[in-house]
Amino acid sequence: MTIAKRDRSAVLALLERYFLLLLFAAVVVGFSLKLPDSFATVLNFRNIVGNQAVLAILSLSAIIPLVGGQFDLSVGSSLGVTSIITASLLSKLSVPLGVAALAGPLLGATIGLMNGLLVAALGLNSLITTLAVATVLVGFISWYTEGISILTGIPAALTDMGSGLWLGLPRPFFLMGAVGLLVWYLLDHTPYGRYLQAVGSNPNAARLVGLDVRRITVLSFVISGAITGFAGVLQVARDGGANPQTGSAIALPVLAVAFLGVTSIHPGRFNVPGTLLAVFFLATTVSGLSLVGVDNWVESAFNGAALLAAVALSTIVGRRRAGA
Repeated sequence: MTIAKRDRSAVLALLERYFLLLLFAAVVVGFSLKLPDSFATVLNFRNIVGNQAVLAILSLSAIIPLVGGQFDLSVGSSLGVTSIITASLLSKLSVPLGVAALAGPLLGATIGLMNGLLVAALGLNSLITTLAVATVLVGFISWYTEGISILTGIPAALTDMGSGLWLGLPRPFFLMGAVGLLVWYLLDHTPYGRYLQAVGSNPNAARLVGLDVRRITVLSFVISGAITGFAGVLQVARDGGANPQTGSAIALPVLAVAFLGVTSIHPGRFNVPGTLLAVFFLATTVSGLSLVGVDNWVESAFNGAALLAAVALSTIVGRRRAGA
């Protein structure tokens, strides 16, 4: 390889890693210049950070099974169930806050365990299985709530956590950062993370070298479910209650974020920095478009287009790296 080709490859690799970051910066600058009095304000950025914390945590939970080569389409419905149950324990049963907050992750982990056993132990397709589980959970939510939100009886200590500020930033932002650090450490700096990546790359080869593929896969769903349950509790704190429609509305953005994150920072694999960057790129762009005055349907269309583009880009990146 000549020096010119080597330099060109290095530039392309660098651009590949940070293109989304550059695009994010361009979006922020562009909307700030166009809308200095509404977009480029502390209040707007504070709202973006606070409102996207739950989505970010949910997206981080979703990439754990994805690293292992498995889809979990039930994360949105699991968020809905855990938020409903958490709010019900507080509102209808007057359960202590600590117990109700712990119930969310435990319920999420239980749903994850069920998903993991169906996929790993029975060998069912994860895409179809988790979609079926999501449908069942949506049905449960509709039956249990009768379509009515739970808005009373939520302790102020919990709602303050969702709406209060630390160092001028929404408290959920710091919780999101803590979850991000934990998931990053798990995936990049623990033996389990390396095992999970090996299983995702080639489960047969992982099995031949002695890895317990079933256990690793089941555990990925359990960890994902526990984090989803935590996001459900945070959703209650953020909203001051539980809306039965929440889970269905958040499923598409989670997928868009997860796959868009594959194209950045560590192209070709699901990673925490890329996922968080994707969250705030999409949220900032949607915020800017909303302030410009576009119709409400644009957000759904934009998320769908972002998912399509992310899948296409991640496929191209994967093929390019495989060829290299």
